Amino acid sequence: MKKIYSAILSLMFALTVSAQWPANYGGVMLQGFYWDSFDDTKWTNLTSKVDELSKYFDLLWVPNSGNCVSANSMGYLPVYWFDHRSSFGSRERYITELIKAYNEKGVKVIEDVVINHKSPVGKDGSWIDFANETKTGAVTGNTYTVSWTGADICANDDGGFVKSEGWDVSGGNDTGEDFSGARDLDHTSANVQKNCITYMTYLLKEIGYSGYRLDMVKGYDPSYTKMYNEATQPEFCVGEYWDGNAQTLKWWVDATGKTSAVFDFSLKFTLNAAVSGGSWSELANKGLAGQPDYSRYSVTFVDNHDTHRDENGERLRNNALAANAFILAVPGTPCIFLKHWKLYPEAIGNMILARKACGITNQSTIVEGTDAHGGYTVKTQGTKGSVLCLMGGATYPNLASEGWRLIENGPQFAFYVSSNITVEGLVKEDEGQAKDINVYVQAEKAPNLYAWDANQTPLNGAWPGTQMTEIVTVDTVDFWKKSFTTSMLNIIFNDGNGKQTEDIAGLTADAYFTYDGAKGYTNITERYTGEQQKEPVPACVTPITNHLYAYFKAGTSIKVPSVWAYNDNKTFGTDPYWPGEEMKVVGTDTDGMTVYLWDGGKYDAENVPTNIIFSNGGWPQTSSFTFVNGGFYTFSGLQGGVDTGVNTIKDNQKGAMNGRTFNLHGQQVAPNYRGVVIKNGKKYLNR
Repeated sequence: MKKIYSAILSLMFALTVSAQWPANYGGVMLQGFYWDSFDDTKWTNLTSKVDELSKYFDLLWVPNSGNCVSANSMGYLPVYWFDHRSSFGSRERYITELIKAYNEKGVKVIEDVVINHKSPVGKDGSWIDFANETKTGAVTGNTYTVSWTGADICANDDGGFVKSEGWDVSGGNDTGEDFSGARDLDHTSANVQKNCITYMTYLLKEIGYSGYRLDMVKGYDPSYTKMYNEATQPEFCVGEYWDGNAQTLKWWVDATGKTSAVFDFSLKFTLNAAVSGGSWSELANKGLAGQPDYSRYSVTFVDNHDTHRDENGERLRNNALAANAFILAVPGTPCIFLKHWKLYPEAIGNMILARKACGITNQSTIVEGTDAHGGYTVKTQGTKGSVLCLMGGATYPNLASEGWRLIENGPQFAFYVSSNITVEGLVKEDEGQAKDINVYVQAEKAPNLYAWDANQTPLNGAWPGTQMTEIVTVDTVDFWKKSFTTSMLNIIFNDGNGKQTEDIAGLTADAYFTYDGAKGYTNITERYTGEQQKEPVPACVTPITNHLYAYFKAGTSIKVPSVWAYNDNKTFGTDPYWPGEEMKVVGTDTDGMTVYLWDGGKYDAENVPTNIIFSNGGWPQTSSFTFVNGGFYTFSGLQGGVDTGVNTIKDNQKGAMNGRTFNLHGQQVAPNYRGVVIKNGKKYLNR
C-alpha cells in the first residue's frame, strides 16, 4: 500500500537527532564539474571514471540533476524538483546509475541543491507559475507532492520590483540576501518548509544522494537549514556562504545547529593572497580549518565553478598545485576542483594518498605553523603519521635528521610525510616514459631558458641556459618555443643578467607561460590546453546593423564593466582614458547573469579595433582579446557572436612605414624596439 508522503511530514519535524558533518572524517571531496562542463561531465562520462576517481575520492559533488528546462542550464535556476532529466543527462536513470556505481566503490554523492530561489514554468510569460508536482517514488513507493502559490514568494523579491510589476507575491520579506535571477522563496512559509523537506527527502530516498551542497545559503536564515537537515537527516551537508570572515562562517555553522559544514572562504581568500601574491605570512590565518573547534565543519577548497571562471581563478592558476598541497596538509575536508584534478592528477592523487596514509582528518591537529625564510611551514599530526608542507621559500632544518619523505614538490611548495609512513599506490615520475614536452612563453624579448630533468641533468646547456629562438603563433598569439624529450621537465626563465623565475618544476606535458624579467612569470597553460567549452550566445545578444559593437557577460566579479577597445593608432569609444567607457545592460543569460553591450557607433571598415579589454573600472580586468565585431565575450574570451551586418574588416595599409609601434601589452614603444611588435595591425619580429 502506498503511503502519502505529505501526511507523515509532521513526524519529521519532531525528530530531535541532529545531522552533522562526520567527526574525524578523513575523506576527500571532488567537485565533479566546472562551469558549462556539459559534455565533459555528463552523467555517463562521470560514471565511466568511477574506477579512476574512487582510488582517491570519498565524496563526489555533482550539479543539480533536476530539469531546468533549458538545454544548457547548470541547474542554478531550478524549475522542476522531481523530474531529474537535466543538461548533464537526458534520462533520469543516468544519475541513479552514477550514484549506484560510485556507492559500490565506497564513494558518496552529494547534489547541488538550490532552495533559495526557484524559476517559473513561464507559461504565457508568467513570473510566478511554479511547477506543481506529484510523483511516486520508485524506491519507497511513497507519493511526493509539492504545490505553490504567490504566497510562497518573498513580498520584497527583487527589492519589491516583482510586486510593482503586478505579480501576486504575498509571502513574508526575505530572511537573507535578495537574488535577482529568479523568485526568492519565503522560508517563513509553512508550505515552503513542507515542500523543501519533501524535495530533499526525495533526493535522499529516491534518487540516492547522500547529502547536499546548499547553494547561496546567504539568501535565507540559517535556522531553516537546521530545520531541513534535522527533518531529512543527510549524511553530509555543506553550505555555500560566500564570506571571507571566519567569524561570520562560524556564526552560520552555529546558527544551523552545527547540522551543516561550510565552504571555508576564509582560507580560500588567504590562499589567494599567499599563493598568488607571495604574502606567505597570510597563511597564519587558516580560516575555520585552523580552529580546533570548527575544523570539523570546514570544507577547504582552492577554486570552484564560480571563482575559477572569474578573476580569482586567474590569480591562482599560476600556483594552483601549491594551493592544493596546502589544503591537503591541514585539517578540514578538502574539496578538489575538477579542472585542477585534470591538470595535475598524479601530483594531487599522490598527496591525497599520502594524507590518508598519515590519517589526517577534519579534526587533526596542526602542530607547527611557522612564517619564515620567505615562505610558510605547516605540520599536521594524523592518527598514523604527520604531513609537512613547505610553502614559498620555506625551509625545514630537520628534514634529513627526522627522515621526512618527499611525496611531491613543484613551484612554491614541497609536500612530505613522516619517515614511518608507507604510502601505497603512488604514481612515480621516474617510472614515466620519455615524451616530447614543449615550452611556450610569451615575452617581449626572447628569454634564456635553463632546463633539467628528474635526474638533475641539464637539458639546455649550463646556467643560465640558452636563449630561445623559435617563434610560433598559437591562437593569434606569438610565443617563443623550445622542445624537449624527457619524462619530466624543470625550467627557469631568466634574462641572463640576474633576473629569473623560481624553479618551475614537474612539467610532464606542454606548458604555456608569460614572462617579464621584472615582474616574473604566469602559467597560462589552461588557456590553451584546458577544456574551454564555448558558452551559448544569450538571446539578448542581437545584431546592430552597420555598428561597431561587442557584448560582455561580466560574472560576479565585475559590477559595471568598462571597455577598452584599441588598435595601433587609437582607442575607440567616448572616453579616451583607461579604463574606457562603461557598458550598458541589455539583458541576462539563461542562468540570470547580466549581459552588457558596448556600442561604438557607426562602423568604418577602415578604422576598427584590433583588441578589446573589459574591466571593473580598471581592475579586475580580462586579458586583451582579439576584437571581433558583434562578438560575445566572457572572462574566458570570445564565446561567439552575431551577424554584424557589415563587410569583412579590411587591413589598414595606410602609413605602413610611419605608423606607431606597440608591444604585446598595447604599450607604444620605439621603432627599434627588439622583440615581437604590432604595427598597423600586424605582428612583426624586430631583431
